[in-house]
Amino acid sequence: MAEKNIKYSFMNHWKTLPYKEIPNFRDFYYEDKTNYAYYQSWEQILNYTLGCGFEGIEIWPMAAPYIETFGSLKDFKDYVNSKGLGISGSFCGMGPGHIKENIPACVESVKKTVDLVAAVGGRHLNICPGVNYGEGGGPLTEDGIRNTIDCLNEMGRYAEDHGVLMGIHNEFFCIMNKDNHKRIIEATDPKYVHYCLDTAQVSIIGEDLCTFYDDYHDRIVTFHLKDTASPKMPDEVRYAASNPEIQDDGWRWFWEPGLGVLDFPGLFKLMKKHGFKGWATVETDGSPDLLASMAHSSYYIHTVLDKIYR
Repeated sequence: MAEKNIKYSFMNHWKTLPYKEIPNFRDFYYEDKTNYAYYQSWEQILNYTLGCGFEGIEIWPMAAPYIETFGSLKDFKDYVNSKGLGISGSFCGMGPGHIKENIPACVESVKKTVDLVAAVGGRHLNICPGVNYGEGGGPLTEDGIRNTIDCLNEMGRYAEDHGVLMGIHNEFFCIMNKDNHKRIIEATDPKYVHYCLDTAQVSIIGEDLCTFYDDYHDRIVTFHLKDTASPKMPDEVRYAASNPEIQDDGWRWFWEPGLGVLDFPGLFKLMKKHGFKGWATVETDGSPDLLASMAHSSYYIHTVLDKIYR
């Protein structure tokens, strides 16, 4: 069978402490008689991932304590692989690397996540390029822009040396805002600093999704696929003092692919045009039901998008 152009992974947003195995699921269920038991086992979670048609998972850097329940990162990798799944990579934040004296500590912190990704056989480290704009970070000064570029280049060089592709993953509330977003992409070293296109985040920032991909396809090595119904939000919303991604009233910035307003068919036509090959991760942060989101996303991908670019 020919290798697929796109391999889909699911972001491991499960917020429970997984166990390696549950010897008797029925007995385990009776501990609290809720659906909590269905999300307390790596076996169950990986079964759902495989059953919904995904080829892998993307893990959080804070997943390390969970992984250690297997004895080692290699044992975790082997267990995931034994299910017929891969690990696409992980995500982390750059930290306050826009301040020159902070760069060494930020680089050392990211190196640990690079090492984790390499140990589990991942390919990507997707990195938020800074702190929140509204929490004392923004706006970036000229020195801050140069420091951010230097910090990303150093991190990316370490990642490249360890077989990991580090990609900028911008957030709509990140210190890297729309005004300096493209400038930093273009000024970083393309050999070491790539790009993870989060379809919703970039659209909320104010970019046109398809135009952005068409312009920067040569830097984009992976995706976080999620939808939004709130593109092109004003600065006063995106740069709120508190983290605007979490809303007390339950407002959702992010939806499953196909449930918002983004032009995913248009994006996939461009991915076909430019010959993209590699991992694309479905991220469903904000979902009230991760398993339903997983199933819905898979249905949309395999009945709509894969018909455009298999």
